[in-house]
Amino acid sequence: MEKLKNFEIPNKKIEAWKFTDLKKVFEKNSFEPVKQIKTKKSPDISSVISKNIFFNPKTNFIIFKNGYVEKMNIESSGLEIKFLNKNNKNKTFNQKNFNRNDSLLDINKTFSNDNLIINVKKNIKLSKSISIFYYNSEKKKYLINNRIHITLEENAHAEINEVFFSNKEAVYWNNIHNYICLKKNSNLDHYKIQLENIKSVHSSSTNVDCENSSLYNNFIFSVGGNLSRIEVTSSINSSDINFNIKGLYLAKTSQHHDITTLMQHKHPESKSNQHIKGILQKDSSGVFQGKVIVEQDAQKTDAFQFNQNLLLSETAEVNAKPELEIYADDVKCSHGATTGELDEEMLFYLRSRGLKKEDAKKLLIEGFINELFDDLKNKELKQKLLLTSKKIIY
Repeated sequence: MEKLKNFEIPNKKIEAWKFTDLKKVFEKNSFEPVKQIKTKKSPDISSVISKNIFFNPKTNFIIFKNGYVEKMNIESSGLEIKFLNKNNKNKTFNQKNFNRNDSLLDINKTFSNDNLIINVKKNIKLSKSISIFYYNSEKKKYLINNRIHITLEENAHAEINEVFFSNKEAVYWNNIHNYICLKKNSNLDHYKIQLENIKSVHSSSTNVDCENSSLYNNFIFSVGGNLSRIEVTSSINSSDINFNIKGLYLAKTSQHHDITTLMQHKHPESKSNQHIKGILQKDSSGVFQGKVIVEQDAQKTDAFQFNQNLLLSETAEVNAKPELEIYADDVKCSHGATTGELDEEMLFYLRSRGLKKEDAKKLLIEGFINELFDDLKNKELKQKLLLTSKKIIY
């Protein structure tokens, strides 16, 4: 069997990993590919999941435990979920639009655990969300590799929530990759919620292949892990496509959060919008890398990206790298990044109105966060994310 040490772990010598050295973390932790573990002493997964704030037993859900499907529940008609195997893996998704310059996909393929296909049928609008829980509990230093292929057929609508969490003792590297195909007029709201413990390493990617008039709304919420890197890559292949990403990373102690995106506009008259925020405490660090490529034929592209960071400590740091690569001449594209501390004038104003210093800080931080949540369609999920944010920051 091929060994993990035979693969080159991403490091700073690779341009896309300039600010996130996964190899350095890997050298301190000898991760080994996980094999299915079943013990009589293992706690019932249902009791663990039921305590998670984002779990709803009345929705469609999938539960991974240590890399393997533990439980699956399908409530909605028109929804199909099955295992990805050798017979169907080449029929589900065209991967040629999503090339990588690192080894993560090769590692994922070589040491693959359970992989799935999720398909929402033509003209189906799911009234219940699909929740995917990735739960890890083993103390040993394991590498976990899952892959999910998601297809929304023509005129299909769905909401997918991915939730990553673990117990306090688990030590592992999650290497998770998804492929999403949005057919004509399909609509997907996709939430990725990373709540893993401080001993974990997280690397994941979402690769979205968009067809005519499809809509993709992505919200990234990254607060856990020792090192976390979440990637989103789009292939915008037709007109009237609307691709939106909002994200928030909250880091404290020595945490490192990285959100990296690539928007590939290949056809006229499509839109992409990215707005990523970070709050960094103590000696934590954050990264936003956002690249927009507008090909020569993609006239009248409308692309926007913006990164804002709030530093709550003198030792916190952030690296922002927004990029535009434009080969068309009739486009509307812009990018920007800001990094700063809490506004002293605003703090003074709030304190002059009777607020204590800590309460004034909390109010400004909440105002910084709340803007991202304004447009979230799932109001119940929005409240849970806001509640979780406050627990992390305070």
